[in-house]
Amino acid sequence: MTDRDKNPINPSLHERAGELPNLMTQSRTSNPSLTNLWVLLIQNEGELTAQDSDGRVPMMARAGDDRTYLLVFKNVVKARQFLSAQEVAGAEPRMVVRANHDDIVRIARSAGVVGTLLDYDPKTHQYASTGALA
Repeated sequence: MTDRDKNPINPSLHERAGELPNLMTQSRTSNPSLTNLWVLLIQNEGELTAQDSDGRVPMMARAGDDRTYLLVFKNVVKARQFLSAQEVAGAEPRMVVRANHDDIVRIARSAGVVGTLLDYDPKTHQYASTGALA
């Protein structure tokens, strides 16, 4: 058993989707800000020390390169498509705005997130791009 199996960042995602394959074959672009993108908030089940005031954290994924990424979506439709494919109980799409931006970045950084995956499709294992966490 590896350390990753013992201490996954987000077991809900790993249990439902398994480890993500090496996704770094997709295009790589830099997103200067998370503002106006959508994240998926899920209940923190004690895995992370950082969380929002409601005890929630943004959904993250570990890719085949053993790096952790924040899942972000261009619009609420794409976020809901991901949720319907994953059947993640209690997950809520939330737009990143000035009021919650710093909180989301703080939580992601505390979990070791190295960047973002934009519009990840769990059925095809494709995504639109990767970006910086900013």
